[in-house]
Amino acid sequence: SSLVIRMQRKRVTPEKKDEEILDLDFQNYDEKGTDSLGGEYSSLQEMWKSELRNQDSEEKLLWYKKAANYWMGVESTVDGMLGGFASISKDDVIGSTAFLQQLFKDHGVGNTRALDCGAGIGRVTRNLLLPLFETVDLLEQNPTFLDNSKKYLEDYSRVGEFYPVGLQDFEFEHQYDVVWLQWVTGHLTDEHFEDFLHKARSALLPNGIIVVKDNTSKGGFIVDKDDSSVTRTNKHLQALFKKAGMKLIKIDLQKDFPEGLFPVRMYALQ
Repeated sequence: SSLVIRMQRKRVTPEKKDEEILDLDFQNYDEKGTDSLGGEYSSLQEMWKSELRNQDSEEKLLWYKKAANYWMGVESTVDGMLGGFASISKDDVIGSTAFLQQLFKDHGVGNTRALDCGAGIGRVTRNLLLPLFETVDLLEQNPTFLDNSKKYLEDYSRVGEFYPVGLQDFEFEHQYDVVWLQWVTGHLTDEHFEDFLHKARSALLPNGIIVVKDNTSKGGFIVDKDDSSVTRTNKHLQALFKKAGMKLIKIDLQKDFPEGLFPVRMYALQ
């Protein structure tokens, strides 16, 4: 995973023990939000209109260029991938492993092949996915991270493909039991997020799932102007899943992270 763990600007309130699958009117869903410079947005439409108004001659959104430039300045280490919070990696993997093992048990998810999206240097591949799957592919647009992942994973023979491309431009070549997206979906526009979910679902093996594990904000979305990302609320994410035609089969809250971090939720989709 390669998205900085963000500190909340206000105290995090305790979350419900049991996460709920919400019944949302996704067609009319909207919310207010802010950005890291103190700007305010009255709606999602206003925010995206502001952020996506400029494109270069190749039709590549500046939204993605800004993100790519930001990550070019991040060191290729676990600490770099986790925004200085390398200490949370163990608890992160424990939580993710428990989530996947429950899906194996309850939903018959296979263990033939997984795709690590926004893989960074391969932290999730090495510590979570390789112990559970026969083959793991990495999808990462940053060439330096991907080159370093080959060194980080050089002792692991079951690594498959290394895809040097962003999620917004990726086309699936294999079928997967699990498509794992951790701390990366914030870099996708709502439209491209929905498009990726459609493509990923078409590439799932029988009983396959898509897992989104990401920060969730409270009281509205938050745009980070430095790395060109948006932290979405739980409701926003669930509305996007529903709009994309996905079935949300399981949701859980990551436990044992330090106080002050955004709540991190795991969503299993089919």
